[in-house]
Amino acid sequence: MAELHDMEMSWSDSGWMDPAPTPMEPSAPAPAPMHAAAARVKKAVSEVKKAVRKARVKRAVKKVKKAVKKAARIKKRAARRVTRTRRRAVRRAGRKIRRTARRTARRTVRKARRTTRRTARKTVRKVRKAARKGG
Repeated sequence: MAELHDMEMSWSDSGWMDPAPTPMEPSAPAPAPMHAAAARVKKAVSEVKKAVRKARVKRAVKKVKKAVKKAARIKKRAARRVTRTRRRAVRRAGRKIRRTARRTARRTVRKARRTTRRTARKTVRKVRKAARKGG
């Protein structure tokens, strides 16, 4: 019977209930795991967001770098074109100068040949004439 006194008995409309439910004290530790889980989820979400942000920034940086490289490439190409056209122009001018120099040199050589031939012919004629008269 001593056991019965330790356990409280209660009456209900349907009859006696064996042992009466002891009032539950609000347990503080129960919400703690929820808070920890929520914190973990929050942290994971923030890490994912950070990763996404980093990826976006990386992508933007890549785009900018690509654009800069492209601009540099275009600039280099244009510079190369300019130098090539300059070189071409210089070469052409040099060729023209050489060509004209050669022409003038040929002309002077031809003229000199002509004059020497003429003088040679004249001297030959004179010598022949003199030989005819003297001989």
